[in-house]
Amino acid sequence: MPLHIGKNPIGLAAYSFPWRCGFAGTGTPRVCPNPLRADELLSLAIEYDLASLEIPLMLLRDTAPATLRAFRARADAHGITIVVDTPVIDEAQLAEAIPAAAALGARVVRVMLSSILEGSRTTAPGGWPAYLDQMIARLRRLRPIAEQHQVILAPENHQDATSADLIRVCDEVGGEYIGVTLDAVNPLAVAEEPIAFARALGSRIVDVHLKDYHIYPSGSGYRLVRCALGEGVLDLPALFGVLADVAPRATCNIELAAIFARHIRIYEDDWWDGFGPRDVRDLLPVLRFVQRHQRSADEEWRTPWERDADLGEVGSYEEAQVARSVAYLRSLAE
Repeated sequence: MPLHIGKNPIGLAAYSFPWRCGFAGTGTPRVCPNPLRADELLSLAIEYDLASLEIPLMLLRDTAPATLRAFRARADAHGITIVVDTPVIDEAQLAEAIPAAAALGARVVRVMLSSILEGSRTTAPGGWPAYLDQMIARLRRLRPIAEQHQVILAPENHQDATSADLIRVCDEVGGEYIGVTLDAVNPLAVAEEPIAFARALGSRIVDVHLKDYHIYPSGSGYRLVRCALGEGVLDLPALFGVLADVAPRATCNIELAAIFARHIRIYEDDWWDGFGPRDVRDLLPVLRFVQRHQRSADEEWRTPWERDADLGEVGSYEEAQVARSVAYLRSLAE
């Protein structure tokens, strides 16, 4: 039977393989020469006996009806549900992606509010509050299409949105077809503690990116460096406990993500310019969390990609972390 923890189906996301899927190094000699495509990722999900697969549509050969039908039929034959990834909210692109997702049998389309990373919200055009207003307006206009196709639009906390932002998005867009994709450890990028973040979102969670990090201190704050699930800072049993209470059927996909460290500069004054006023006591949970889990500043924190390692090592790094993550999740399910 495909892997579940409780009632949550466990799957694989394409972004666990940023180099092997051709996302890292695009336009450079370091790009993967033979990137994984949707069919190969589906084969991996089948090999690992997983229950879902999260992919961007661009990894399919095309989005012709016959292609979508064939891909769905193969996934259905192995009991694998599909989640569709899309980039930063673009109304025209999403108007096409939503029907394609429905044709694949996807219940959820993960969307990005922005491409901001590391909590650097000062870079949002016009300032974060005005920018978020624009994204909410776009989602409202897309709501009828989502309702027509019975597909949930699920904005992610892509190292940009706070829990309060995502609650506001859901409340203001309204209806049954808006939810949240929870990236399990990205709350650290906006100075929130991960488990408290998940509890705050509650039943709005429809999709989860299972990811883990090592934390390395820096003079400006801390760096987040990817690692296999169960090897980093995230208390996954506690997260699954929260999901059992508030989102027991949310799809959970392994998404180990970036092969670049993420530097969260919370000790720099201008980093905070992208946020509204916060009581310093609200920061105590995340500061305690970072202090408890941070590794030695003297350790090597750079990934093989950042060390310019041989590309074969980069590919092995991604693949080995995914394999260890599946093994760890299977141990939790036993």
